[in-house]
Amino acid sequence: MSITSQVTNKVQEAQDAVTKASANAAAKAGSIADDVSANYDDTMERAEAALTTVGEQSRDIAEKARSAGEGLKTTVEGAVREQPVTALLLAIAGGFLVGAMWKGRS
Repeated sequence: MSITSQVTNKVQEAQDAVTKASANAAAKAGSIADDVSANYDDTMERAEAALTTVGEQSRDIAEKARSAGEGLKTTVEGAVREQPVTALLLAIAGGFLVGAMWKGRS
């Protein structure tokens, strides 16, 4: 076997090794891309579920706050109707307290 044929064989072996390594790298990159895509999809699904849960909880809290506000309004209206003089005196006393606190800040 001549030196030329030996060099040619070695060059061919090197080319084959590069081709094989390139194919392996492409397969590995494809596998990594698939994993990233699957993780992204899973993360997006979890985020959507969390946002849905937060939205539902926010609506529930808003409804409870509205109900509590209506209950307080009804209670205050009833107290004012039953004891208008007491309610008026409490409003005046509250006004004086707010005025005194406001004046103290200046």
